[in-house]
Amino acid sequence: MKALVSIHDVMPNTIKEVAELLEICRSFGLRRVTLFVVPGLDWQPAQINQLRQWQKRGYELAAHGWVHRCVSKKTFWHLLHGLILSRGVAEHLSLNPNEIVDLMQKSCNWFVKNGFDQPSLYVPPAWALGSISKRGLRSCGYTWVETLSGVVFTQTGQTKRLPLVGFEADTFTRELALRVLNNVVLWMPTNKPLRISIHPYDHKLRMGKSLPAILQRCTKTLSYSEITV
Repeated sequence: MKALVSIHDVMPNTIKEVAELLEICRSFGLRRVTLFVVPGLDWQPAQINQLRQWQKRGYELAAHGWVHRCVSKKTFWHLLHGLILSRGVAEHLSLNPNEIVDLMQKSCNWFVKNGFDQPSLYVPPAWALGSISKRGLRSCGYTWVETLSGVVFTQTGQTKRLPLVGFEADTFTRELALRVLNNVVLWMPTNKPLRISIHPYDHKLRMGKSLPAILQRCTKTLSYSEITV
């Protein structure tokens, strides 16, 4: 099974857990992992250096929002989305199109200012892109944007739909929903690569045993640059 393996919410306070997850991936021979970094936080020099070391080892860094929490007034849709799915981290949803573009560009610039390669991939928190036009996406400096349904090529606006599994289950309800959804995705026949979405504490939460069970099925991991329409 080919897969795109990603670790979300790489933040100053999750560095330890991210390192543990990378070790789990390495134990299955999976060395191509994309790290979704939240740049607008209190990054210390040692933590930034750790990101540099991971990038030097071949791990791709992607931009993942700015602060990964809502800081503006919420719309009704945003409140509903937070109640059902995102728990208040979908920072795009109450921003207007220009504000979304500014946030995405600011996120990209942080990497360059700190000596990293410019990220080619942007992933909005909770995969909630919000109200932004195709023209706006093209202006942000990224090649790809990942959403819940797949990967958007910013220059064309086309979406490559890709299956997705996740493990972020800290309640019985979330565990039940994810187990059902994961089983449906894994049961459906496809030749498309599977997106394996990992959050920092997944190996310690209710679906901790499901994570290695799926990772061991991977025969090859891909980078996002290998995805074509």
